[in-house]
Amino acid sequence: MKKITVQVKEDHLELLSRTKPMGAIAELIWNALDAEATEVRVEFVENELSGVETVRVHDNGHGLHYDHAFVVFRNLGGSWKRKESRTPQRWRFMHGQYGKGRFRAFALGNRVEWIPVYDVDGKRYAYSIVGHAATPGEFDLTDPAETDAPAGMTVAITDLPATVSLLTGIKAQQEVTDVFALYLRQYPDVRIVYDGVPIDPSHAEDRSTDYDLGELVMQNGERVRAEMTVVEWNLPGKRGVVLCDDNGFALHQITPRLYFRGFSYTAYVKSAHFVTLEKEGLLQLDDMTPDGRQLLDEARLKLRQHFTLREVERAQETLAFWKETGLYPYRGIPANRDEEAERRIFDIYASHLNQLSFFAESSYATKRLMLKFVRELVDSDPIRVARILDELLAFPEEKQEEVSDLLRA
Repeated sequence: MKKITVQVKEDHLELLSRTKPMGAIAELIWNALDAEATEVRVEFVENELSGVETVRVHDNGHGLHYDHAFVVFRNLGGSWKRKESRTPQRWRFMHGQYGKGRFRAFALGNRVEWIPVYDVDGKRYAYSIVGHAATPGEFDLTDPAETDAPAGMTVAITDLPATVSLLTGIKAQQEVTDVFALYLRQYPDVRIVYDGVPIDPSHAEDRSTDYDLGELVMQNGERVRAEMTVVEWNLPGKRGVVLCDDNGFALHQITPRLYFRGFSYTAYVKSAHFVTLEKEGLLQLDDMTPDGRQLLDEARLKLRQHFTLREVERAQETLAFWKETGLYPYRGIPANRDEEAERRIFDIYASHLNQLSFFAESSYATKRLMLKFVRELVDSDPIRVARILDELLAFPEEKQEEVSDLLRA
């Protein structure tokens, strides 16, 4: 048994204290991907009482040669990955740069064991590295021994807090999907299995849109470029803004989140400047910095523009479908300008009515009846329709103004 002693830098202790359990899981997955794994499995091993007793992250990457273990685990403050931007064989962009991934594993449990398996001259060897949260600067290292196990790395975390159960289930799977969606799209040969479920963003996505946010001038005069990818999801309830480096590696999720009725989305804001903020420990601060807020404000402005256009598109798609299926209560073209204005008012009201779950889930006959009722109301008292819809779905003020303009025309 040998011992590795690390001079843990103060900034790493701060990063550890700020790391959320899901962030620690993500770091372990990133480490596996940087080791050129094509499959990463995150498992939650239960005890006889159905409580989680072990979190296990297993990959089929290169493992870690015994001779390299001392260098890698001593360099928690300055990872070797800083010198490389891509993996040597698969030429993937690398995520890890500051050696914090292994250190952050202690955010999951008090005992962490790494079991690397690596190849040498046609033979495989395995050994173990064990660390404890109480002494984060010390690791016990066993001697290597021959093994028949496949090459890769297994990280087993035990002595877990009660809150570890929050890492399981659908919500946690969605969080992992958010973090790795762009990476999995870029490298389709990679497979991540989380809690027994393969992470597959392509099936969960409805559509994806890329934006160039342009060049922004920071307070110190530095010019910073930023881009944004907006992914709209099929599943309801997913909303958020994720700050990424310029390669799309997720660094931090922003709260509070912008809400756009009827849309479930994740916006990935990409900029090399976020790496600088993270390195300085400023990215996770609620108030961030003036530069960080400037980038985020630009992204939020573009998000609002995006979903304004998407709402118009969705309304047009809905109306076209109603006309095709006979749900639309008007026939032919408008006879005059008054009827044209009436139809435009109806279109505004009806497309917003379609956002209500009770309407969207109703039968064809029920929808047809309700749309006829809305038409009658529009014909007799259009302002009353606005009051009714406002009670149901907080009808937007700008839409009310649009209706008022049509009535005055």
